[in-house]
Amino acid sequence: MTKKLFIPANPDATNSELDAKKIVNNVELTSLQRDELIDQYVEIVVDNMSEESLILYAQEQLKSYYTKCTNSDLKGDIEEYDEELYDELVDNVTNETVLDTNNNGGKF
Repeated sequence: MTKKLFIPANPDATNSELDAKKIVNNVELTSLQRDELIDQYVEIVVDNMSEESLILYAQEQLKSYYTKCTNSDLKGDIEEYDEELYDELVDNVTNETVLDTNNNGGKF
């Protein structure tokens, strides 16, 4: 048997206590309504982001996506963007002379 906790309402409630009470309506949304709700919320969030925040978010999402890709899929996506870019990027990360070993932005 489950015990239920019952706390009676304060008969002498102040206005602030009454104002704090909110009727919660648990509305069951259809999948179409939920999608529309999400679309509207995403638009509000994006509208309130700075350009810098949007760029950082996009970079994080893309990095997360590409981290989960297989090497073959990653190569395919890069080559789809630019046929020669994959080989150039591989050369950048494997060639010690291209790496910024002096940590000076590549300046000599």
